[in-house]
Amino acid sequence: MTTILVPVRYPLSEHSYRTIERGLDHISGDDSGSLILLHVRLLQQGRSVSRTKLRKAVQQRFGEIPAHYVVRSGYILEEAIIDEAVRQDADRVVIGISKTRSLKRKVSRLLKLDLDLELILENELDVELEVVE
Repeated sequence: MTTILVPVRYPLSEHSYRTIERGLDHISGDDSGSLILLHVRLLQQGRSVSRTKLRKAVQQRFGEIPAHYVVRSGYILEEAIIDEAVRQDADRVVIGISKTRSLKRKVSRLLKLDLDLELILENELDVELEVVE
């Protein structure tokens, strides 16, 4: 059984749709595969997102898909993703990349800061990490 964790933003963006599509690709043909769509509700942003809202937004684009929907609250995005990957015993984590994240990565490397989600997850996760552009 393959477990794929796909963190997504809400409201869903084009990057979110691409990462969901990649997650679906990984479980297609695997009857025991599990797709988990995760939204991390950052407490400092004060927005409320429910599993129902997330599911409806995904279904508007994809229809019914074989996925589990998880909404977690936290202050640190990377920490919440790592915790959920461990909790779900994920085999792979699929994240999206955006121009903003790409710019942050370049700046953080220049300044030698650890602000890059991809870099943090690569260092902390003991699963395969895939970045969808």
